[in-house]
Amino acid sequence: MKKLVLLACAIVFSIGSFAQYNRSNRQNSSSGSIMDKLYFAGGGGFGSGTSAGGFRYNYFSLLPTIAYRVKPEFLLGTNVTYTRYSYPDVGLSITQFGVAPFARYYIQQLFFQVEYDKISSATLDNQTRKYYDRFLVGVGYAQPLGKRGAINAMGLYDLLYKQNGVFQSPFVFRVFFSF
Repeated sequence: MKKLVLLACAIVFSIGSFAQYNRSNRQNSSSGSIMDKLYFAGGGGFGSGTSAGGFRYNYFSLLPTIAYRVKPEFLLGTNVTYTRYSYPDVGLSITQFGVAPFARYYIQQLFFQVEYDKISSATLDNQTRKYYDRFLVGVGYAQPLGKRGAINAMGLYDLLYKQNGVFQSPFVFRVFFSF
Protein backbone atom coordinates (compact mmCIF):
# COMPACT_ATOMS: atom_id res chain seq x y z
CA MET A 1 0.00 0.00 0.00
CA LYS A 2 2.88 2.38 0.81
CA LYS A 3 4.34 1.77 -2.65
CA LEU A 4 1.01 2.70 -4.26
CA VAL A 5 0.80 5.97 -2.31
CA LEU A 6 4.41 6.83 -3.18
CA LEU A 7 3.77 6.06 -6.86
CA ALA A 8 0.66 8.29 -6.89
CA CYS A 9 2.60 11.15 -5.28
CA ALA A 10 5.46 10.75 -7.76
CA ILE A 11 3.03 10.89 -10.69
CA VAL A 12 1.30 13.99 -9.32
CA PHE A 13 4.52 15.93 -8.85
CA SER A 14 6.38 14.71 -11.94
CA ILE A 15 3.66 15.74 -14.38
CA GLY A 16 4.70 19.36 -13.84
CA SER A 17 7.00 19.15 -16.86
CA PHE A 18 4.12 17.92 -19.03
CA ALA A 19 1.54 20.61 -18.27
CA GLN A 20 1.75 24.24 -17.30
CA TYR A 21 -0.88 25.99 -15.21
CA ASN A 22 -2.98 28.48 -17.20
CA ARG A 23 -5.23 30.58 -14.98
CA SER A 24 -6.88 32.16 -18.04
CA ASN A 25 -8.44 28.78 -18.94
CA ARG A 26 -10.21 28.71 -15.57
CA GLN A 27 -11.29 32.34 -15.89
CA ASN A 28 -12.63 31.81 -19.41
CA SER A 29 -14.54 28.74 -18.34
CA SER A 30 -16.56 30.76 -15.84
CA SER A 31 -17.78 33.24 -18.46
CA GLY A 32 -18.66 30.74 -21.20
CA SER A 33 -21.41 28.21 -21.77
CA ILE A 34 -22.95 25.97 -19.10
CA MET A 35 -20.68 23.12 -20.24
CA ASP A 36 -17.65 25.30 -19.58
CA LYS A 37 -18.88 25.91 -16.03
CA LEU A 38 -19.48 22.23 -15.25
CA TYR A 39 -16.71 20.26 -13.60
CA PHE A 40 -16.48 16.47 -13.70
CA ALA A 41 -14.09 14.22 -11.84
CA GLY A 42 -13.73 10.57 -11.06
CA GLY A 43 -11.68 8.54 -8.68
CA GLY A 44 -11.69 5.36 -6.76
CA GLY A 45 -9.65 3.36 -4.38
CA PHE A 46 -8.79 -0.05 -3.10
CA GLY A 47 -6.95 -1.38 -0.13
CA SER A 48 -6.87 -3.75 2.78
CA GLY A 49 -6.26 -3.74 6.49
CA THR A 50 -7.38 -5.06 9.84
CA SER A 51 -10.54 -3.84 11.56
CA ALA A 52 -10.74 -2.74 15.19
CA GLY A 53 -12.11 -6.22 15.91
CA GLY A 54 -8.98 -7.87 14.46
CA PHE A 55 -10.59 -9.08 11.21
CA ARG A 56 -8.83 -8.68 7.86
CA TYR A 57 -10.72 -6.69 5.22
CA ASN A 58 -10.39 -5.64 1.58
CA TYR A 59 -12.26 -2.82 -0.09
CA PHE A 60 -12.75 -0.94 -3.33
CA SER A 61 -14.52 2.36 -3.88
CA LEU A 62 -15.79 4.62 -6.66
CA LEU A 63 -16.15 8.39 -6.35
CA PRO A 64 -17.68 10.25 -9.32
CA THR A 65 -18.00 14.03 -8.90
CA ILE A 66 -19.98 16.80 -10.56
CA ALA A 67 -19.67 20.49 -9.70
CA TYR A 68 -20.56 23.94 -10.95
CA ARG A 69 -17.94 26.68 -11.24
CA VAL A 70 -19.65 29.64 -9.50
CA LYS A 71 -16.54 31.81 -9.98
CA PRO A 72 -13.23 30.99 -11.64
CA GLU A 73 -11.76 29.95 -8.29
CA PHE A 74 -14.90 28.65 -6.51
CA LEU A 75 -16.75 25.34 -7.08
CA LEU A 76 -19.91 23.92 -5.52
CA GLY A 77 -20.63 20.27 -6.18
CA THR A 78 -21.26 16.79 -4.91
CA ASN A 79 -19.53 13.43 -4.80
CA VAL A 80 -21.42 10.17 -5.02
CA THR A 81 -19.68 7.42 -3.07
CA TYR A 82 -19.81 3.65 -3.37
CA THR A 83 -17.60 1.33 -1.31
CA ARG A 84 -17.66 -2.44 -0.89
CA TYR A 85 -15.87 -4.08 2.04
CA SER A 86 -15.12 -7.78 2.16
CA TYR A 87 -14.15 -9.56 5.40
CA PRO A 88 -12.74 -12.95 4.26
CA ASP A 89 -12.16 -14.25 7.82
CA VAL A 90 -15.90 -14.19 8.56
CA GLY A 91 -17.38 -14.43 5.03
CA LEU A 92 -19.03 -11.02 5.22
CA SER A 93 -19.40 -8.26 2.61
CA ILE A 94 -20.74 -4.78 3.38
CA THR A 95 -21.75 -2.13 0.87
CA GLN A 96 -21.71 1.59 1.64
CA PHE A 97 -23.05 4.40 -0.51
CA GLY A 98 -23.77 8.06 -0.05
CA VAL A 99 -23.57 11.65 -1.19
CA ALA A 100 -21.12 14.36 -0.22
CA PRO A 101 -21.85 17.98 -1.14
CA PHE A 102 -18.74 20.14 -1.09
CA ALA A 103 -17.33 23.64 -1.62
CA ARG A 104 -13.84 24.08 -3.08
CA TYR A 105 -11.74 27.23 -3.37
CA TYR A 106 -8.63 27.47 -5.57
CA ILE A 107 -5.56 29.63 -5.07
CA GLN A 108 -3.52 28.88 -8.19
CA GLN A 109 -3.10 25.08 -8.21
CA LEU A 110 -3.68 24.69 -4.48
CA PHE A 111 -7.27 24.21 -3.31
CA PHE A 112 -9.16 24.01 -0.02
CA GLN A 113 -12.26 21.89 0.41
CA VAL A 114 -15.09 21.55 2.92
CA GLU A 115 -17.34 18.49 2.51
CA TYR A 116 -20.25 16.93 4.39
CA ASP A 117 -20.70 13.18 3.81
CA LYS A 118 -23.91 11.25 4.47
CA ILE A 119 -23.08 7.54 4.16
CA SER A 120 -25.46 4.58 4.34
CA SER A 121 -23.91 1.33 5.46
CA ALA A 122 -25.20 -2.15 6.18
CA THR A 123 -24.90 -3.17 9.81
CA LEU A 124 -23.01 -6.29 10.84
CA ASP A 125 -26.16 -8.41 10.57
CA ASN A 126 -26.33 -7.21 6.92
CA GLN A 127 -30.12 -6.88 7.31
CA THR A 128 -30.47 -3.22 8.27
CA ARG A 129 -28.74 0.01 7.23
CA LYS A 130 -27.51 2.95 9.29
CA TYR A 131 -26.50 6.46 8.25
CA TYR A 132 -23.18 7.96 9.26
CA ASP A 133 -21.97 11.55 8.97
CA ARG A 134 -18.54 12.96 8.22
CA PHE A 135 -17.52 16.61 8.08
CA LEU A 136 -14.27 16.77 6.11
CA VAL A 137 -11.94 19.74 5.67
CA GLY A 138 -8.70 19.67 3.77
CA VAL A 139 -6.28 20.84 1.17
CA GLY A 140 -5.35 19.58 -2.28
CA TYR A 141 -3.21 20.18 -5.32
CA ALA A 142 -4.35 20.17 -8.97
CA GLN A 143 -1.74 19.45 -11.66
CA PRO A 144 -3.17 20.45 -15.07
CA LEU A 145 -3.19 17.96 -17.95
CA GLY A 146 -4.00 19.94 -21.06
CA LYS A 147 -6.64 22.65 -21.38
CA ARG A 148 -9.33 21.31 -18.97
CA GLY A 149 -8.00 18.14 -17.37
CA ALA A 150 -6.02 17.71 -14.18
CA ILE A 151 -4.77 15.08 -11.82
CA ASN A 152 -5.60 16.02 -8.24
CA ALA A 153 -4.42 14.86 -4.84
CA MET A 154 -5.90 15.92 -1.53
CA GLY A 155 -5.90 15.13 2.14
CA LEU A 156 -8.96 15.66 4.33
CA TYR A 157 -9.61 15.45 8.06
CA ASP A 158 -12.94 14.37 9.60
CA LEU A 159 -13.99 16.88 12.27
CA LEU A 160 -16.73 14.47 13.49
CA TYR A 161 -14.36 11.50 13.92
CA LYS A 162 -14.91 9.35 17.00
CA GLN A 163 -12.32 6.81 18.09
CA ASN A 164 -13.73 3.26 18.03
CA GLY A 165 -16.45 4.51 15.68
CA VAL A 166 -17.39 3.17 12.29
CA PHE A 167 -14.49 4.85 10.44
CA GLN A 168 -10.96 3.50 10.92
CA SER A 169 -9.24 6.89 10.70
CA PRO A 170 -10.08 10.61 10.67
CA PHE A 171 -7.85 11.06 7.59
CA VAL A 172 -9.07 10.67 4.01
CA PHE A 173 -6.64 10.78 1.07
CA ARG A 174 -7.77 10.99 -2.54
CA VAL A 175 -6.13 11.03 -5.96
CA PHE A 176 -8.51 11.68 -8.85
CA PHE A 177 -8.78 12.97 -12.41
CA SER A 178 -10.91 15.96 -13.38
CA PHE A 179 -11.99 17.43 -16.68
